Amino acid sequence: MAQESFALKIERLITLAIEFITFFRRSMAAMLFHVPPRKQFVHHAVDAGVGSVVLVILLIVFAGMGLSVQGYAAFIRFGGHDLLGTFVGIGGIRELYPVMSGIIVGARVGANLAASLANMQISEQVEALEVMGLDPMRYLVAPRMWAVTLMVPLLCGFAIVIGLGASWATAVYQLGLNSGTFMDQVAALTTWTDLAAGLLKGLVFGWLVAVIACFHGFRASKRDGAEGVGVATNRAIVHASVVCIVANMLLSALLYT
Repeated sequence: MAQESFALKIERLITLAIEFITFFRRSMAAMLFHVPPRKQFVHHAVDAGVGSVVLVILLIVFAGMGLSVQGYAAFIRFGGHDLLGTFVGIGGIRELYPVMSGIIVGARVGANLAASLANMQISEQVEALEVMGLDPMRYLVAPRMWAVTLMVPLLCGFAIVIGLGASWATAVYQLGLNSGTFMDQVAALTTWTDLAAGLLKGLVFGWLVAVIACFHGFRASKRDGAEGVGVATNRAIVHASVVCIVANMLLSALLYT
């Protein structure tokens, strides 16, 4: 019985992998070789970008403040608190703010993408497009993928600015550090290469979130019913967040070793 259960799990994983590869091939073909409908692209871009700004500000401000407090508590032990600007600049630009931006978008936008596509599958709207001779990948998936892929790097750059500002304010007004020293440390050891690496991570995270969310939403079926929407949404959030963290580790290894 246990062997059958294990074999069934392996079979399901193989089936899932085959479905993902097929979806990935079709979605990338639609994304790269066709111009997405402008109206849908703008709608999803505004939702992914502008719709996430408030959440990004709220979370990144507290993350930047926490980064300064934790860094100061560590450096003060050996009198190196003047190095806080370096720690905040490198740690925030390279790692913290890009990852948080990816996870925020994965949780908010990824859930919306998966839920909307799953609802369309269950209500047979996707089949209706196919009957009309329209490619669902081009009209449904490609605009969403382009919108999220392009918006996340912009959100990432915005998060970097907000996070550094929050860290600076905490360091100067709460911890009593010199503003000029803090900014000199940030500018001395963080370069445009670090900023480019952070934005590159945002681009990759946005693309991964879009692919994963659209895949889970698109594979829902009518027999799943309303429960299928919730399952697709949950899987999109979990898988997108995990993949972003793993991708961040791999990108960091490639860029900084």
